[in-house]
Amino acid sequence: MTREVFAGSLLAILCAWSPVGAALEASATEQRVSSTAIRDTDEVSWSCDVGPPPTPLTLENMIEQVLCHDPQTRQAWAEAKAQAAQVGVTQAAYLPRLDARSAITRGNNSTTYVQQGEYSMHGRQQQLDHRLDLSWVLFDFGRRKASLRNARQLLVAANANQDSRLQEAFVQAAQLYYDTLAAQDSQRAAEQVAALAAENLKDASAKYEAGAAALSDRLQAQTAYSQASLNEVRGQGVVRNAQGQIALHMGLPPETPLELAGSLKRRPDTAFIKGVDELLEQARQDHPSLIAAKARLEAAKAAVEESKAAGRPTLSFLASISDVQTRQPMAYNGDNHARDNSVGLQLSIPLFEGFEHTYQARGAQARFQASEAELADVEQRVSLELWTSYQALNIETQALGRTAEWVEQATLALHVVQGRYRSGVGSMIELLNASSAFAAAEQQHIIALNSWHLARLKLAASLGRLGFWAL
Repeated sequence: MTREVFAGSLLAILCAWSPVGAALEASATEQRVSSTAIRDTDEVSWSCDVGPPPTPLTLENMIEQVLCHDPQTRQAWAEAKAQAAQVGVTQAAYLPRLDARSAITRGNNSTTYVQQGEYSMHGRQQQLDHRLDLSWVLFDFGRRKASLRNARQLLVAANANQDSRLQEAFVQAAQLYYDTLAAQDSQRAAEQVAALAAENLKDASAKYEAGAAALSDRLQAQTAYSQASLNEVRGQGVVRNAQGQIALHMGLPPETPLELAGSLKRRPDTAFIKGVDELLEQARQDHPSLIAAKARLEAAKAAVEESKAAGRPTLSFLASISDVQTRQPMAYNGDNHARDNSVGLQLSIPLFEGFEHTYQARGAQARFQASEAELADVEQRVSLELWTSYQALNIETQALGRTAEWVEQATLALHVVQGRYRSGVGSMIELLNASSAFAAAEQQHIIALNSWHLARLKLAASLGRLGFWAL
């Protein structure tokens, strides 16, 4: 085979393989990173610029900014991209290895014959060496296939972990938003109670000055007003603290003024809860923790197959081209130019490696068993979380109705007692009790509303399908 024919054949082989090589190109694996979990913060469409928050601040806008500045979410995204690159590394085993080497050497040759000095030789030597080596694994009893399946399953697990971390951050952000809304509603209720206490104090003072009420009525009303004012001040502090936490999670200074959109709905729609069996089946299909555990189990199974194939023979295709030019004196046979071309097959058979492959196979099998136990544990944990969230939502749904009735009854009772007191029939103690009952009913209803929204989000998260649709 001439040098030109050999080079042409080699080029034809590489050209024929190039479409496959393009399909296996490592950068293409980045497209396999889950796009539903989080957008790459390097993209223009994902804005992480720290600027003034929109007014009013909606829950969707707040969650987007929190996710953008959440370090653990960004870490999960980077880990998924790293695993995608590892898939490309594993795919590279299917491609041929082509290495080129060039070397130039210079030296002095000196040969001296002591007895026959006239035969001594001295001269300089220069050698230029060019080599091109090709190696290509043709068959390895499924080792590369198992390794690639292992890497791909680990990428599936990384994507699922990314989704899981996103949903955790989503729940935390939504909980912070709802807690702030609840704090604002509690603050408004405290202001209402303080205004009511001030009105009661005004009525008691007027009746006392008119001689229609005792001093004790005025003092009791004054005490109730002081307590309501204290609750109002504490409520303002809770609101400022909650708003500062939102600002910090959004990457803003804690003193940034925020205006949240809307408030907790007094009568949210609660007619959407499905049966628990249907929800459990849905969680088994969609929950990212289960998807990740199943993928790790498949990866461990592939690792077992890879460890077994590592001890089997490997068949490779080898080819090389070399061109060596040497310049030296005639005393050393003068200049020469050597070309060498070779093609062959190489069979590598591992005979004994100190039982390394045996122990590797045992370790891979043990990790597979551990992955099976992990999957069973995750299935149990997801079922328990779903059952707990399902029951919590049912309880909070019933609590919503009861607290709403409580508020209506307390409001009606307060109006009746206020009328009785102003007409001179009721007592101050009766009025204060009615005011306290109204304040307690308002507070409990706000707590029930907040708890219901959080229970609904946690149920969606336990299903593994949390998104903006669940807000």
